[in-house]
Amino acid sequence: MGVDPGTNSKKIEREDLWSFGEFWRYAGSRPIEISPVALLVFALRAPSSVTIAIMLFQSVIVLAAASLSLAATPQGFTPATETPLIVSFSGIDASGGKQIAKEVSQKQPQIATNAKLTGTTYAVMMIDLDIPTDSPPQTSTLLHWMQTDLMQASTPTALNTTAGTSQVFTLQMPGAVAAAASYFGPAPPARTPLSHRYTQLLIDTSSASTESMSVLTQAAQSRQGFNAETVLTQAGLLDKVVAGNFFVVTNPGPAADSTAGAGTGTTTGNSTTGSGRGTGTENKSNSTTTSTATPFKSAAAAWYDVNVLLLGVALVAGTFFSL
Repeated sequence: MGVDPGTNSKKIEREDLWSFGEFWRYAGSRPIEISPVALLVFALRAPSSVTIAIMLFQSVIVLAAASLSLAATPQGFTPATETPLIVSFSGIDASGGKQIAKEVSQKQPQIATNAKLTGTTYAVMMIDLDIPTDSPPQTSTLLHWMQTDLMQASTPTALNTTAGTSQVFTLQMPGAVAAAASYFGPAPPARTPLSHRYTQLLIDTSSASTESMSVLTQAAQSRQGFNAETVLTQAGLLDKVVAGNFFVVTNPGPAADSTAGAGTGTTTGNSTTGSGRGTGTENKSNSTTTSTATPFKSAAAAWYDVNVLLLGVALVAGTFFSL
């Protein structure tokens, strides 16, 4: 280790300076200029610190990715499920939190699962989790669809979508069974939040009693403020959620003032007619409620947060192991 003439800084050339802890203790004790040679020696001869940190970081990243990919329903939503429900609008894949155009989602989608389920009858519901209110960021919910008496195909069918071709088991009605709440498509208004999460749940109703099914169909009469967890608990079906999915539809904006404007609108099917301030969907239903949904966060944003957190954990752990 030599001293540069005319300066008080010292250049590190020692080959024995390879311990991560020793390196930072030395670096923190005096002004230094670290040469490329010293950095190379440090990197090559520090498996006990750098390598451990890198391996730990890679491990936690893999675990985090696995945990995020398991969630078929939005972050923070209950009831949650890890089993994906395949949702397709005329060949447009709307699975796994994808962003889709409002125009393609106006007709009832085709739904399916990758594996054959064990039940005999099913119900599906779709809820908008991000209805604006006059008290932002508080949001409400709106039931867009509930259909009972679905049955699953016994053999797989080739499904061609924008995500590719896959063999799936479709769900369909064997006959003309009226929907508990007929489907109407997403139409997020130009109000905050502009992005809405439309969440689908598939419920196994094979062992449901007449009373349980009555709870479901009666709850569907009030679309505004629909709480899936409460309804399924009352029906005794909370543990019967067998698959789920969500997709996102965004109004391009700009967002109008949350308290401005008023309007009236009528939903289709078994919904109610409402009027008042705070439209929840364009030309659909305008009543406000007081329930709260988890604020929207994209998968990319959530993944970034996880990366930042885990990087910090890995660096701290690497320093600890080297001391």
